[in-house]
Amino acid sequence: MLRFEDLMAARILDRQVPDKRLAILGAVGALRASHSPKSLLSSLVEGEVLTMEQARWVHAQVERYKRSRGVAVYSHLLAREGLPAERVRRLVEQAGPEADLNALGDAVVAAGQLPPHREQQLRFQARLAADRDQASQVQAWLAAHPSTTSEEQTQVDMVAPSSLTSLSSVPAEGLSGGGAAAPDPAASGALRLPPDPGASAVLRLGEMAAALAGPVQEEARRIVRGTLSDADDELPGPQFRIPDWIDMSDPRTGKQLAGYRILGRVGAGAMGTVYLVDRQDEPTRPVALKLLPKDADADAKGRFKREILANSFFSHPGVIEILDAGETEQGHPFMAMEFFDGSDLSVVLDAEKRLPARRALHLGRQVLEALGACHAAGVVHRDIKPANILVSRDGEVAKLMDFGIALVRELGEFEGAVFRSMEGGVTGTPEFMSPEQAGGDTLGEASDLYSLGCVLYLMLSGRLPFESESSQGFISCHLLEDPLPLAQAHADTRALPRELLDLVDALLRKAPDERPKGAKAVVEVIDQVLPRLRDKTGRVGLWGMLWGR
Repeated sequence: MLRFEDLMAARILDRQVPDKRLAILGAVGALRASHSPKSLLSSLVEGEVLTMEQARWVHAQVERYKRSRGVAVYSHLLAREGLPAERVRRLVEQAGPEADLNALGDAVVAAGQLPPHREQQLRFQARLAADRDQASQVQAWLAAHPSTTSEEQTQVDMVAPSSLTSLSSVPAEGLSGGGAAAPDPAASGALRLPPDPGASAVLRLGEMAAALAGPVQEEARRIVRGTLSDADDELPGPQFRIPDWIDMSDPRTGKQLAGYRILGRVGAGAMGTVYLVDRQDEPTRPVALKLLPKDADADAKGRFKREILANSFFSHPGVIEILDAGETEQGHPFMAMEFFDGSDLSVVLDAEKRLPARRALHLGRQVLEALGACHAAGVVHRDIKPANILVSRDGEVAKLMDFGIALVRELGEFEGAVFRSMEGGVTGTPEFMSPEQAGGDTLGEASDLYSLGCVLYLMLSGRLPFESESSQGFISCHLLEDPLPLAQAHADTRALPRELLDLVDALLRKAPDERPKGAKAVVEVIDQVLPRLRDKTGRVGLWGMLWGR
Protein backbone atom coordinates (compact mmCIF):
# COMPACT_ATOMS: atom_id res chain seq x y z
CA MET A 1 0.00 0.00 0.00
CA LEU A 2 1.61 3.21 -1.22
CA ARG A 3 0.85 6.50 0.50
CA PHE A 4 1.56 10.13 -0.26
CA GLU A 5 4.12 10.19 2.56
CA ASP A 6 6.01 7.36 0.84
CA LEU A 7 6.26 9.26 -2.44
CA MET A 8 7.49 12.37 -0.67
CA ALA A 9 10.05 10.38 1.31
CA ALA A 10 11.24 8.71 -1.90
CA ARG A 11 11.77 12.08 -3.58
CA ILE A 12 13.70 13.47 -0.63
CA LEU A 13 15.93 10.40 -0.45
CA ASP A 14 16.48 10.42 -4.20
CA ARG A 15 17.80 13.96 -3.95
CA GLN A 16 19.85 13.49 -0.81
CA VAL A 17 21.28 9.99 -1.32
CA PRO A 18 21.16 9.13 -5.03
CA ASP A 19 23.55 6.21 -4.45
CA LYS A 20 20.64 4.43 -2.74
CA ARG A 21 18.31 4.80 -5.72
CA LEU A 22 17.99 1.07 -6.43
CA ALA A 23 17.13 0.27 -2.82
CA ILE A 24 14.54 3.07 -2.73
CA LEU A 25 12.95 1.95 -6.01
CA GLY A 26 12.84 -1.65 -4.86
CA ALA A 27 11.11 -0.68 -1.62
CA VAL A 28 8.61 1.52 -3.48
CA GLY A 29 7.80 -1.33 -5.84
CA ALA A 30 7.35 -3.81 -2.99
CA LEU A 31 5.08 -1.42 -1.09
CA ARG A 32 2.71 -0.81 -3.96
CA ALA A 33 2.36 -4.55 -4.48
CA SER A 34 1.49 -5.27 -0.84
CA HIS A 35 -1.33 -4.48 1.59
CA SER A 36 1.01 -3.90 4.52
CA PRO A 37 0.48 -0.75 6.61
CA LYS A 38 4.23 -0.25 6.77
CA SER A 39 5.75 2.83 5.23
CA LEU A 40 8.69 3.27 2.88
CA LEU A 41 10.83 4.51 5.75
CA SER A 42 10.07 1.49 7.95
CA SER A 43 10.93 -0.83 5.05
CA LEU A 44 14.25 0.93 4.48
CA VAL A 45 15.10 0.85 8.18
CA GLU A 46 14.31 -2.87 8.41
CA GLY A 47 16.44 -3.49 5.31
CA GLU A 48 19.31 -1.57 6.91
CA VAL A 49 19.30 0.88 4.02
CA LEU A 50 18.62 3.72 6.48
CA THR A 51 19.30 4.13 10.17
CA MET A 52 16.49 5.13 12.49
CA GLU A 53 18.05 8.60 12.82
CA GLN A 54 18.09 9.06 9.06
CA ALA A 55 14.49 7.90 8.75
CA ARG A 56 13.55 10.30 11.54
CA TRP A 57 15.10 13.21 9.61
CA VAL A 58 13.25 12.33 6.37
CA HIS A 59 10.00 11.91 8.26
CA ALA A 60 10.42 15.37 9.77
CA GLN A 61 10.82 16.87 6.29
CA VAL A 62 7.71 15.08 4.99
CA GLU A 63 5.67 16.26 7.97
CA ARG A 64 6.99 19.80 7.48
CA TYR A 65 5.80 19.69 3.88
CA LYS A 66 2.36 18.40 4.85
CA ARG A 67 1.97 21.04 7.58
CA SER A 68 2.92 23.86 5.24
CA ARG A 69 0.52 22.58 2.59
CA GLY A 70 -2.36 22.48 5.08
CA VAL A 71 -1.53 25.96 6.37
CA ALA A 72 -1.43 27.30 2.81
CA VAL A 73 -4.84 25.88 1.95
CA TYR A 74 -6.38 27.11 5.19
CA SER A 75 -4.83 30.56 4.71
CA HIS A 76 -6.34 30.75 1.23
CA LEU A 77 -9.78 29.89 2.64
CA LEU A 78 -9.36 32.61 5.28
CA ALA A 79 -8.53 35.13 2.58
CA ARG A 80 -11.51 33.96 0.54
CA GLU A 81 -13.63 34.48 3.65
CA GLY A 82 -12.63 38.13 3.66
CA LEU A 83 -9.79 38.30 6.17
CA PRO A 84 -7.22 40.90 5.01
CA ALA A 85 -4.00 39.39 3.67
CA GLU A 86 -1.92 41.34 6.19
CA ARG A 87 -3.98 39.93 9.07
CA VAL A 88 -3.60 36.38 7.74
CA ARG A 89 0.16 36.89 7.47
CA ARG A 90 0.38 38.06 11.07
CA LEU A 91 -1.64 35.07 12.26
CA VAL A 92 0.69 32.70 10.39
CA GLU A 93 3.70 34.39 11.95
CA GLN A 94 2.15 34.19 15.42
CA ALA A 95 1.39 30.50 15.00
CA GLY A 96 5.10 29.82 14.41
CA PRO A 97 7.14 27.88 11.84
CA GLU A 98 6.11 24.44 13.15
CA ALA A 99 2.38 25.19 13.36
CA ASP A 100 -0.21 23.16 11.48
CA LEU A 101 -3.64 24.26 10.31
CA ASN A 102 -5.12 23.29 13.69
CA ALA A 103 -2.76 25.65 15.50
CA LEU A 104 -3.54 28.39 13.00
CA GLY A 105 -7.27 27.74 13.40
CA ASP A 106 -6.97 28.01 17.18
CA ALA A 107 -5.17 31.34 16.71
CA VAL A 108 -7.96 32.60 14.44
CA VAL A 109 -10.60 31.78 17.07
CA ALA A 110 -8.51 33.23 19.92
CA ALA A 111 -8.10 36.47 17.96
CA GLY A 112 -11.85 36.69 17.37
CA GLN A 113 -11.43 36.77 13.60
CA LEU A 114 -14.27 34.30 12.90
CA PRO A 115 -17.16 32.77 14.86
CA PRO A 116 -16.11 29.32 16.14
CA HIS A 117 -18.67 27.43 14.04
CA ARG A 118 -17.48 29.11 10.84
CA GLU A 119 -13.82 28.55 11.68
CA GLN A 120 -14.57 24.86 12.31
CA GLN A 121 -16.16 24.72 8.88
CA LEU A 122 -13.16 26.29 7.15
CA ARG A 123 -10.73 24.06 9.04
CA PHE A 124 -12.72 21.00 7.94
CA GLN A 125 -12.69 22.19 4.32
CA ALA A 126 -8.94 22.84 4.41
CA ARG A 127 -8.18 19.38 5.75
CA LEU A 128 -10.56 17.79 3.24
CA ALA A 129 -8.92 19.64 0.34
CA ALA A 130 -5.37 18.79 1.46
CA ASP A 131 -6.13 15.09 1.93
CA ARG A 132 -7.96 14.83 -1.40
CA ASP A 133 -5.07 16.53 -3.17
CA GLN A 134 -2.58 14.10 -1.63
CA ALA A 135 -4.72 11.13 -2.69
CA SER A 136 -5.03 12.48 -6.24
CA GLN A 137 -1.24 12.84 -6.47
CA VAL A 138 -0.78 9.20 -5.44
CA GLN A 139 -3.40 8.03 -7.94
CA ALA A 140 -1.82 10.10 -10.70
CA TRP A 141 1.58 8.61 -9.97
CA LEU A 142 0.20 5.06 -9.90
CA ALA A 143 -1.64 5.65 -13.19
CA ALA A 144 1.58 6.92 -14.78
CA HIS A 145 3.40 3.80 -13.55
CA PRO A 146 0.78 1.04 -14.01
CA SER A 147 2.98 -1.87 -12.94
CA THR A 148 6.28 -2.77 -11.36
CA THR A 149 8.59 -5.43 -12.68
CA SER A 150 9.81 -8.28 -10.56
CA GLU A 151 13.31 -6.90 -11.04
CA GLU A 152 12.30 -3.57 -9.49
CA GLN A 153 10.56 -5.30 -6.60
CA THR A 154 13.73 -7.19 -5.71
CA GLN A 155 16.19 -4.36 -6.24
CA VAL A 156 16.15 -3.55 -2.56
CA ASP A 157 17.76 -6.94 -1.90
CA MET A 158 20.42 -6.36 -4.57
CA VAL A 159 21.95 -3.37 -2.82
CA ALA A 160 24.26 -4.22 0.05
CA PRO A 161 23.70 -2.00 3.10
CA SER A 162 26.41 0.61 3.50
CA SER A 163 26.93 3.78 5.46
CA LEU A 164 25.05 6.86 4.30
CA THR A 165 26.08 10.44 4.46
CA SER A 166 24.47 11.55 7.71
CA LEU A 167 21.09 12.98 6.86
CA SER A 168 21.07 14.80 10.18
CA SER A 169 23.79 17.04 8.76
CA VAL A 170 21.70 18.09 5.78
CA PRO A 171 20.15 21.54 6.26
CA ALA A 172 16.36 21.85 6.44
CA GLU A 173 16.44 23.48 3.02
CA GLY A 174 17.19 20.02 1.66
CA LEU A 175 13.44 19.53 1.41
CA SER A 176 13.17 21.89 -1.52
CA GLY A 177 16.66 21.86 -2.93
CA GLY A 178 20.29 20.99 -2.37
CA GLY A 179 21.87 17.60 -2.23
CA ALA A 180 23.64 15.75 -5.00
CA ALA A 181 22.09 15.72 -8.44
CA ALA A 182 20.43 12.39 -9.14
CA PRO A 183 20.94 10.50 -12.40
CA ASP A 184 18.00 10.28 -14.76
CA PRO A 185 15.95 7.24 -13.65
CA ALA A 186 14.41 6.93 -17.09
CA ALA A 187 17.84 5.99 -18.46
CA SER A 188 17.77 2.74 -16.49
CA GLY A 189 14.14 1.99 -17.28
CA ALA A 190 13.32 1.97 -13.59
CA LEU A 191 10.35 3.40 -11.77
CA ARG A 192 10.45 7.16 -11.88
CA LEU A 193 10.16 8.87 -8.55
CA PRO A 194 7.65 11.69 -8.05
CA PRO A 195 8.73 15.02 -9.48
CA ASP A 196 10.62 17.46 -7.31
CA PRO A 197 7.99 19.78 -5.75
CA GLY A 198 10.63 22.24 -4.66
CA ALA A 199 9.41 24.86 -7.12
CA SER A 200 6.25 25.23 -5.07
CA ALA A 201 6.60 27.81 -2.33
CA VAL A 202 3.88 25.93 -0.46
CA LEU A 203 6.65 23.68 0.79
CA ARG A 204 8.42 26.36 2.78
CA LEU A 205 6.38 27.13 5.83
CA GLY A 206 8.98 29.60 7.03
CA GLU A 207 8.35 31.71 3.93
CA MET A 208 4.57 31.42 4.11
CA ALA A 209 3.83 34.73 5.78
CA ALA A 210 5.94 36.64 3.28
CA ALA A 211 4.56 34.92 0.21
CA LEU A 212 0.84 34.50 0.78
CA ALA A 213 -0.01 36.85 -2.06
CA GLY A 214 2.24 35.03 -4.54
CA PRO A 215 2.95 31.42 -5.53
CA VAL A 216 1.66 30.03 -2.25
CA GLN A 217 -1.80 31.49 -2.73
CA GLU A 218 -1.92 30.37 -6.37
CA GLU A 219 -0.95 26.82 -5.41
CA ALA A 220 -3.52 26.80 -2.61
CA ARG A 221 -6.16 28.15 -4.98
CA ARG A 222 -5.40 25.32 -7.39
CA ILE A 223 -5.80 22.72 -4.63
CA VAL A 224 -9.11 24.15 -3.42
CA ARG A 225 -10.47 24.54 -6.94
CA GLY A 226 -9.51 20.96 -7.80
CA THR A 227 -10.84 19.26 -4.68
CA LEU A 228 -13.79 21.09 -3.08
CA SER A 229 -17.29 21.16 -4.53
CA ASP A 230 -20.19 23.48 -3.77
CA ALA A 231 -21.60 20.75 -1.52
CA ASP A 232 -18.38 20.72 0.51
CA ASP A 233 -18.77 24.44 1.19
CA GLU A 234 -22.03 23.68 3.01
CA LEU A 235 -20.62 20.99 5.30
CA PRO A 236 -20.41 22.10 8.94
CA GLY A 237 -17.14 21.38 10.70
CA PRO A 238 -17.06 18.75 13.45
CA GLN A 239 -16.93 19.93 17.05
CA PHE A 240 -13.81 17.92 17.81
CA ARG A 241 -10.37 17.72 16.26
CA ILE A 242 -9.90 15.09 13.56
CA PRO A 243 -6.61 13.22 14.18
CA ASP A 244 -3.97 13.76 11.51
CA TRP A 245 -3.83 10.08 10.61
CA ILE A 246 -7.49 9.87 9.57
CA ASP A 247 -7.84 9.66 5.77
CA MET A 248 -10.35 12.34 4.79
CA SER A 249 -9.86 11.69 1.07
CA ASP A 250 -12.25 8.73 1.20
CA PRO A 251 -15.14 9.26 -1.28
CA ARG A 252 -17.69 8.77 1.49
CA THR A 253 -16.38 11.73 3.53
CA GLY A 254 -19.19 14.21 4.17
CA LYS A 255 -21.95 11.73 3.37
CA GLN A 256 -24.64 10.53 5.79
CA LEU A 257 -24.90 6.88 6.69
CA ALA A 258 -27.35 5.37 9.20
CA GLY A 259 -27.74 8.74 10.89
CA TYR A 260 -23.99 9.37 11.10
CA ARG A 261 -21.86 11.76 9.06
CA ILE A 262 -18.62 10.28 7.75
CA LEU A 263 -15.52 12.40 8.47
CA GLY A 264 -12.82 10.10 7.15
CA ARG A 265 -11.55 6.54 7.01
CA VAL A 266 -9.91 4.93 10.04
CA GLY A 267 -8.92 1.75 8.22
CA ALA A 268 -10.09 -1.08 6.00
CA GLY A 269 -9.62 -4.83 5.99
CA ALA A 270 -11.16 -8.17 5.14
CA MET A 271 -13.91 -7.64 7.75
CA GLY A 272 -15.05 -4.26 6.45
CA THR A 273 -14.19 -0.58 6.64
CA VAL A 274 -14.09 1.62 9.74
CA TYR A 275 -14.89 5.35 9.53
CA LEU A 276 -14.62 8.25 11.93
CA VAL A 277 -18.11 9.79 12.19
CA ASP A 278 -20.20 12.25 14.17
CA ARG A 279 -23.94 12.65 14.61
CA GLN A 280 -26.21 15.62 15.11
CA ASP A 281 -27.56 14.64 18.53
CA GLU A 282 -24.02 14.19 20.00
CA PRO A 283 -21.85 16.55 17.92
CA THR A 284 -18.93 16.65 20.36
CA ARG A 285 -18.42 12.87 20.49
CA PRO A 286 -16.23 11.14 17.88
CA VAL A 287 -17.52 7.69 16.93
CA ALA A 288 -16.04 4.81 14.93
CA LEU A 289 -18.47 3.24 12.45
CA LYS A 290 -17.65 -0.24 11.18
CA LEU A 291 -19.34 -1.10 7.89
CA LEU A 292 -19.59 -4.57 6.40
CA PRO A 293 -20.05 -5.15 2.65
CA LYS A 294 -23.59 -6.02 1.61
CA ASP A 295 -22.40 -9.36 0.29
CA ALA A 296 -20.37 -10.29 3.39
CA ASP A 297 -20.30 -14.04 3.98
CA ALA A 298 -22.06 -15.83 6.81
CA ASP A 299 -18.90 -16.04 8.92
CA ALA A 300 -18.33 -12.27 8.78
CA LYS A 301 -21.94 -11.57 9.67
CA GLY A 302 -21.77 -14.12 12.47
CA ARG A 303 -18.71 -12.42 13.98
CA PHE A 304 -20.56 -9.12 13.75
CA LYS A 305 -23.56 -10.47 15.67
CA ARG A 306 -21.38 -12.19 18.23
CA GLU A 307 -19.39 -9.04 18.97
CA ILE A 308 -22.58 -7.03 19.51
CA LEU A 309 -24.05 -9.67 21.81
CA ALA A 310 -20.84 -10.18 23.81
CA ASN A 311 -20.52 -6.47 24.49
CA SER A 312 -24.12 -6.30 25.67
CA PHE A 313 -23.30 -8.56 28.65
CA PHE A 314 -20.83 -6.22 30.34
CA SER A 315 -19.20 -2.82 30.18
CA HIS A 316 -15.68 -1.80 31.20
CA PRO A 317 -13.44 1.24 30.53
CA GLY A 318 -10.77 -1.12 29.18
CA VAL A 319 -13.02 -2.49 26.42
CA ILE A 320 -14.05 -0.66 23.27
CA GLU A 321 -17.73 0.13 23.82
CA ILE A 322 -20.34 -0.63 21.17
CA LEU A 323 -22.89 2.18 20.97
CA ASP A 324 -25.24 1.21 18.17
CA ALA A 325 -25.76 -1.42 15.48
CA GLY A 326 -28.07 -2.18 12.61
CA GLU A 327 -28.28 -2.19 8.84
CA THR A 328 -28.14 0.76 6.47
CA GLU A 329 -30.81 1.45 3.86
CA GLN A 330 -28.39 0.04 1.28
CA GLY A 331 -28.13 -3.25 3.17
CA HIS A 332 -24.73 -2.82 4.88
CA PRO A 333 -24.52 -4.21 8.44
CA PHE A 334 -22.98 -1.52 10.65
CA MET A 335 -21.67 -1.14 14.17
CA ALA A 336 -21.03 2.20 15.92
CA MET A 337 -18.26 2.05 18.51
CA GLU A 338 -16.27 4.24 20.83
CA PHE A 339 -13.53 5.98 18.82
CA PHE A 340 -10.01 5.43 20.18
CA ASP A 341 -7.13 7.57 18.96
CA GLY A 342 -4.38 4.99 18.78
CA SER A 343 -3.09 1.92 17.00
CA ASP A 344 -3.09 -1.77 17.78
CA LEU A 345 -0.28 -3.39 19.73
CA SER A 346 0.91 -5.42 16.73
CA VAL A 347 1.86 -2.18 14.96
CA VAL A 348 3.72 -0.98 18.06
CA LEU A 349 5.62 -4.24 18.37
CA ASP A 350 6.46 -4.40 14.68
CA ALA A 351 8.21 -1.06 15.04
CA GLU A 352 9.68 -1.35 18.54
CA LYS A 353 10.27 -5.14 18.55
CA ARG A 354 10.02 -5.30 22.36
CA LEU A 355 8.83 -2.96 25.11
CA PRO A 356 10.43 -1.85 28.36
CA ALA A 357 9.20 -4.16 31.12
CA ARG A 358 7.39 -1.42 33.04
CA ARG A 359 5.47 -0.31 29.98
CA ALA A 360 4.65 -3.88 28.95
CA LEU A 361 3.24 -4.66 32.40
CA HIS A 362 1.37 -1.37 32.54
CA LEU A 363 -0.42 -2.23 29.28
CA GLY A 364 -0.89 -5.88 30.19
CA ARG A 365 -2.42 -4.95 33.54
CA GLN A 366 -5.11 -2.88 31.81
CA VAL A 367 -6.00 -5.77 29.51
CA LEU A 368 -6.23 -8.06 32.52
CA GLU A 369 -8.61 -5.67 34.26
CA ALA A 370 -10.81 -5.76 31.16
CA LEU A 371 -10.58 -9.55 31.00
CA GLY A 372 -11.64 -9.77 34.63
CA ALA A 373 -14.87 -7.94 33.84
CA CYS A 374 -15.34 -10.02 30.69
CA HIS A 375 -14.93 -13.33 32.55
CA ALA A 376 -17.18 -12.22 35.41
CA ALA A 377 -19.95 -11.74 32.83
CA GLY A 378 -19.48 -15.28 31.48
CA VAL A 379 -17.68 -14.18 28.31
CA VAL A 380 -14.46 -15.83 27.06
CA HIS A 381 -12.74 -13.66 24.45
CA ARG A 382 -10.97 -16.53 22.61
CA ASP A 383 -8.77 -14.25 20.48
CA ILE A 384 -6.39 -12.34 22.77
CA LYS A 385 -3.54 -11.13 20.56
CA PRO A 386 -1.67 -7.86 19.86
CA ALA A 387 -3.94 -6.99 16.91
CA ASN A 388 -6.93 -6.95 19.29
CA ILE A 389 -5.31 -4.64 21.86
CA LEU A 390 -5.43 -0.94 21.06
CA VAL A 391 -2.73 1.35 22.46
CA SER A 392 -3.10 5.11 22.76
CA ARG A 393 -0.76 7.44 20.93
CA ASP A 394 1.19 8.22 24.11
CA GLY A 395 1.60 4.51 24.79
CA GLU A 396 -0.07 4.68 28.19
CA VAL A 397 -3.62 3.36 27.64
CA ALA A 398 -4.64 -0.08 26.39
CA LYS A 399 -8.12 -1.25 25.39
CA LEU A 400 -9.37 -4.69 24.43
CA MET A 401 -11.41 -5.04 21.26
CA ASP A 402 -12.98 -7.52 18.79
CA PHE A 403 -15.23 -10.02 20.52
CA GLY A 404 -16.12 -11.52 17.14
CA ILE A 405 -15.41 -15.11 18.19
CA ALA A 406 -16.12 -14.72 21.91
CA LEU A 407 -17.83 -17.54 23.79
CA VAL A 408 -20.93 -16.22 25.58
CA ARG A 409 -22.12 -18.79 28.08
CA GLU A 410 -25.50 -17.18 28.75
CA LEU A 411 -26.58 -17.77 25.17
CA GLY A 412 -27.00 -21.50 25.81
CA GLU A 413 -28.63 -23.30 22.87
CA PHE A 414 -28.99 -19.96 21.10
CA GLU A 415 -25.20 -20.03 20.61
CA GLY A 416 -25.37 -22.91 18.14
CA ALA A 417 -28.50 -21.62 16.40
CA VAL A 418 -27.03 -18.22 15.61
CA PHE A 419 -23.38 -19.10 15.03
CA ARG A 420 -23.51 -22.34 13.06
CA SER A 421 -20.93 -20.91 10.64
CA MET A 422 -18.31 -21.20 13.39
CA GLU A 423 -18.96 -24.80 14.36
CA GLY A 424 -16.73 -27.72 13.46
CA GLY A 425 -13.24 -26.29 13.68
CA VAL A 426 -10.64 -24.53 15.76
CA THR A 427 -11.24 -20.81 16.11
CA GLY A 428 -8.64 -18.27 17.13
CA THR A 429 -5.15 -17.19 16.11
CA PRO A 430 -2.65 -20.09 16.11
CA GLU A 431 0.31 -18.10 17.45
CA PHE A 432 -1.62 -17.16 20.61
CA MET A 433 -4.15 -19.94 21.24
CA SER A 434 -4.14 -22.12 24.35
CA PRO A 435 -3.50 -25.89 24.19
CA GLU A 436 -7.16 -26.60 24.97
CA GLN A 437 -8.22 -24.19 22.23
CA ALA A 438 -5.78 -25.78 19.79
CA GLY A 439 -7.22 -29.17 20.68
CA GLY A 440 -10.84 -28.10 20.25
CA ASP A 441 -11.67 -28.67 23.93
CA THR A 442 -14.03 -26.74 26.20
CA LEU A 443 -12.65 -23.28 27.01
CA GLY A 444 -12.73 -21.24 30.18
CA GLU A 445 -11.10 -18.03 31.35
CA ALA A 446 -7.77 -19.86 31.76
CA SER A 447 -7.58 -20.03 27.96
CA ASP A 448 -7.59 -16.22 27.68
CA LEU A 449 -4.91 -16.03 30.38
CA TYR A 450 -2.68 -18.38 28.36
CA SER A 451 -3.12 -16.18 25.28
CA LEU A 452 -2.30 -13.08 27.30
CA GLY A 453 0.78 -14.90 28.58
CA CYS A 454 1.91 -15.25 24.96
CA VAL A 455 1.33 -11.51 24.45
CA LEU A 456 3.32 -10.59 27.59
CA TYR A 457 6.10 -12.93 26.49
CA LEU A 458 6.22 -11.19 23.10
CA MET A 459 6.20 -7.69 24.60
CA LEU A 460 9.02 -8.49 27.02
CA SER A 461 11.28 -10.55 24.75
CA GLY A 462 10.47 -9.52 21.18
CA ARG A 463 9.64 -13.10 20.17
CA LEU A 464 6.90 -15.69 20.66
CA PRO A 465 7.19 -18.63 23.08
CA PHE A 466 7.24 -20.96 20.06
CA GLU A 467 8.58 -20.60 16.53
CA SER A 468 6.99 -22.20 13.50
CA GLU A 469 6.58 -21.62 9.78
CA SER A 470 2.89 -22.58 9.65
CA SER A 471 -0.38 -22.30 11.52
CA GLN A 472 -0.53 -26.06 12.05
CA GLY A 473 3.02 -25.93 13.39
CA PHE A 474 2.02 -23.38 16.04
CA ILE A 475 -0.99 -25.50 17.01
CA SER A 476 1.27 -28.53 17.46
CA CYS A 477 3.71 -26.50 19.57
CA HIS A 478 0.96 -25.33 21.91
CA LEU A 479 -0.28 -28.90 22.30
CA LEU A 480 2.99 -30.80 22.59
CA GLU A 481 6.05 -28.62 23.25
CA ASP A 482 7.26 -26.72 26.29
CA PRO A 483 7.85 -23.01 25.63
CA LEU A 484 11.33 -21.57 25.91
CA PRO A 485 11.51 -20.07 29.43
CA LEU A 486 11.19 -16.30 29.31
CA ALA A 487 14.55 -15.89 31.06
CA GLN A 488 16.20 -17.52 28.01
CA ALA A 489 14.23 -15.68 25.33
CA HIS A 490 16.36 -12.51 25.26
CA ALA A 491 19.54 -11.30 26.91
CA ASP A 492 17.64 -8.58 28.77
CA THR A 493 14.92 -10.85 30.15
CA ARG A 494 17.40 -12.54 32.46
CA ALA A 495 17.46 -9.39 34.58
CA LEU A 496 13.67 -9.29 35.06
CA PRO A 497 12.34 -9.94 38.59
CA ARG A 498 11.99 -13.63 39.37
CA GLU A 499 8.29 -13.14 40.22
CA LEU A 500 7.64 -11.81 36.71
CA LEU A 501 9.54 -14.63 35.01
CA ASP A 502 7.63 -17.18 37.08
CA LEU A 503 4.31 -15.46 36.31
CA VAL A 504 4.75 -15.60 32.54
CA ASP A 505 5.97 -19.19 32.68
CA ALA A 506 2.93 -20.10 34.83
CA LEU A 507 0.53 -18.46 32.36
CA LEU A 508 1.94 -20.75 29.65
CA ARG A 509 1.38 -24.03 31.49
CA LYS A 510 -0.31 -26.72 29.40
CA ALA A 511 -2.94 -27.62 32.00
CA PRO A 512 -5.53 -24.87 32.62
CA ASP A 513 -5.74 -25.65 36.35
CA GLU A 514 -1.99 -25.05 36.73
CA ARG A 515 -2.26 -21.46 35.53
CA PRO A 516 -3.02 -18.49 37.83
CA LYS A 517 -6.56 -18.55 39.21
CA GLY A 518 -8.14 -15.71 37.29
CA ALA A 519 -7.15 -12.30 35.95
CA LYS A 520 -7.22 -10.78 39.43
CA ALA A 521 -4.47 -13.12 40.63
CA VAL A 522 -2.25 -12.06 37.71
CA VAL A 523 -2.89 -8.38 38.45
CA GLU A 524 -1.83 -8.91 42.06
CA VAL A 525 1.55 -10.27 40.99
CA ILE A 526 2.03 -7.43 38.48
CA ASP A 527 1.26 -4.90 41.22
CA GLN A 528 4.02 -6.42 43.35
CA VAL A 529 6.53 -6.25 40.50
CA LEU A 530 5.75 -2.84 38.94
CA PRO A 531 7.18 -0.64 41.75
CA ARG A 532 10.55 -2.38 41.38
CA LEU A 533 10.89 -1.63 37.69
CA ARG A 534 12.54 1.55 36.55
CA ASP A 535 10.47 4.16 34.76
CA LYS A 536 10.95 4.21 31.02
CA THR A 537 13.26 6.93 29.80
CA GLY A 538 11.76 7.31 26.36
CA ARG A 539 10.13 5.55 23.46
CA VAL A 540 12.28 2.86 21.91
CA GLY A 541 10.91 3.21 18.40
CA LEU A 542 8.91 5.53 16.22
CA TRP A 543 5.87 3.43 15.39
CA GLY A 544 3.76 6.50 14.78
CA MET A 545 6.30 7.77 12.30
CA LEU A 546 7.07 4.55 10.52
CA TRP A 547 3.44 3.55 10.03
CA GLY A 548 2.06 7.03 9.41
CA ARG A 549 -0.23 6.63 12.40
